[in-house]
Amino acid sequence: MRICIETIPDSQHRFPFTGADWFYDSHGDLQVRVSKLSDWRRETILAVHELVEAILCRHNGVSQKAVDDFDTEYDRTHLHDLNSGDDPLAPYHHEHCLATAVERIMAAELRVQWSEYDLELESFPSRQEMKP
Repeated sequence: MRICIETIPDSQHRFPFTGADWFYDSHGDLQVRVSKLSDWRRETILAVHELVEAILCRHNGVSQKAVDDFDTEYDRTHLHDLNSGDDPLAPYHHEHCLATAVERIMAAELRVQWSEYDLELESFPSRQEMKP
């Protein structure tokens, strides 16, 4: 398996409600995509989150389809929530929470101010379009 991590414009994600995504391509390679952010360190910790989440989902038998289906429905019905993985009903809740823990550790080590980072994630153009 290969792992490819790329920074892309927010508008090029598979789904309009995200600034980060992971999926397996037709060759079975893990693809991680994150939106361009104001700082390479923010892009990195977001990519690390997605990478850890994907690896844990694969290890624990949570399919990409289960994650995609839950995210799509969740974001259709929860316009003000940023992270569907935080919902205890998410099929990947455990994996998401562990990935967030790793992301927070990396943020601390790279001196990324979490509250400012979180505000930037909330400001993705696709997020703003969803707000009533």
